[in-house]
Amino acid sequence: MRALGSLRRVRHLNCGTFRARLGGPALVSHVVVCEFEHGLALIDSGLGTDDVAHANSRLGVGFRLLLPTLDPAEAAVTQLDAMGFSAADVAHIVLTHMDLDHLGGAADFPSATVHTSAVEQSSATTRTDAAAKVRYRAPQLRAVKNRTSGYSDFPDELFGFAGHMVHDSVCAIPMPGHTAGHCAIAIDDPQRGWLLHAGDAFHHRRAITGQSSGRSISMVETALADDRRQLRENQRRLADLAARTAGPQIFCAHDPVQFRALADSAR
Repeated sequence: MRALGSLRRVRHLNCGTFRARLGGPALVSHVVVCEFEHGLALIDSGLGTDDVAHANSRLGVGFRLLLPTLDPAEAAVTQLDAMGFSAADVAHIVLTHMDLDHLGGAADFPSATVHTSAVEQSSATTRTDAAAKVRYRAPQLRAVKNRTSGYSDFPDELFGFAGHMVHDSVCAIPMPGHTAGHCAIAIDDPQRGWLLHAGDAFHHRRAITGQSSGRSISMVETALADDRRQLRENQRRLADLAARTAGPQIFCAHDPVQFRALADSAR
């Protein structure tokens, strides 16, 4: 990613709305667009155009229970086209993890290198248990099979966390729990300072403020977690980081309030 040059601007897109949240608003799929001097990088990719057009085969019945809106206008490639970019402008996609609602949009950017942790890549491509078949979808994995880069070393440090600097402005921080190779992705926004896309390390902003996020959200987090103990430990670490005066702005993939605050301020 070094050839991209310096990071100039950061934008925020919702690339997949789904409505199955008890007593609350619809959830989003928060994708970050990093505009560099010489191309674009995405942090996660949401749902793609093929996911919307062929939802049953690509997403499976289990995901349909979350009531995705399946709006083609939400696909990252469609939103970028409206901004004047082409699919070829996206050179890299850095994933928090390879769940279907984070990886799917990568199929729309066939020239982009997909970055994830080696542990996550192995889990997605070798596990055959029932839970893995729900979260890791074969059609999506085939679309990125020959262009995925998995990093196994985390020699760098950021915010007191071990990390892997994918670029001078982008750092992957291992945060397993939701999945075995889940990472949070830090972005050095030239306008706002450091942001931390925590992916699915939590599902509601209250998880890092010391407040209860509600029974329904907690149940969903627990049900989807690969390792519940690690999930809660990372939420504690993120809460400590969020309490620091000079810490990054932390957000997750699906909280609509966090998404709107960042999307509105980036306009």
